[in-house]
Amino acid sequence: VAFRVLSCALRLRRARARAAMKFGKQLELLSLPKYRGHYIQYKELKKALKVWTGVEKDQSTVQEVTHWASSFLRVGPNPEVSPEMRLNSTLREEMERINKFAELEEGGLRMQLGRLEEDVKKRQSKDDEEWATLTKQLDDLGEQIVQLKAFARLNFTGFRKILKKYDKWSSSRAAVTPWFMAEVVRAPFMRVGYSSLLAQFNRISKSMRKAGASERQLNRSSSGVFDTSAHPTSELVFLIDPSDTMRVRVLLARHLNAKGLMDTSPERTRTCGVYFDTKGLSVYGAHLGEGATP
Repeated sequence: VAFRVLSCALRLRRARARAAMKFGKQLELLSLPKYRGHYIQYKELKKALKVWTGVEKDQSTVQEVTHWASSFLRVGPNPEVSPEMRLNSTLREEMERINKFAELEEGGLRMQLGRLEEDVKKRQSKDDEEWATLTKQLDDLGEQIVQLKAFARLNFTGFRKILKKYDKWSSSRAAVTPWFMAEVVRAPFMRVGYSSLLAQFNRISKSMRKAGASERQLNRSSSGVFDTSAHPTSELVFLIDPSDTMRVRVLLARHLNAKGLMDTSPERTRTCGVYFDTKGLSVYGAHLGEGATP
């Protein structure tokens, strides 16, 4: 199995730099050009929250927020409407917009994987150039799966950050973050069918090997080779940055057979989960709220 191996020290420096950076800057830095315009509107939301909670009273800012929100916020400038209602309506509108885009991206990925699978089945030639073209298509689709997951993670963080801002600025005693984040966890953009995408991705890779694509073509983009013969044990454990988990899953789906990789029956494999959580274990609590086993 081939893995790209990055320096742990470099990973640690990057993580520390991101932690010290404000989320608005992180969003600008990490957002992909192809997804621009589809991420959570964090700066606009932050400005709106300041107005709705009374932190910002500048008239020009108030007018700017009113104009921005009027296109989708049906409650209008009515002062009797509570900040919580404005927040709820605005965030639900944002979530619906992001959901629709994620669903379109997922549908597009499934169509492209389906076409590639058909092309591989029809291909009879063992010419390296033809297989190189198909392999590049497979690589590109794997990268798109990684990017879609990163898109979801960044938006999830954006919702959490903006809700924490509201709880900080609001005069309300009841925190809104816990109950609304439970909605975000269940949102379609957070529930993309990655397992079925990876299963199809793995099936295509396996078909290419069986049909005659050389290992040289299938492994040409790998920069570091992990020699499994040096590790004869049946179980290998890796520590992975949470932001890289989908990339690792794609690499595994690319190079291993699905039978051993994706069969989660207790008789065949053991799956362990490691959570990087808050002190109050809110992420784990949301995970259990979806019906997961402790």
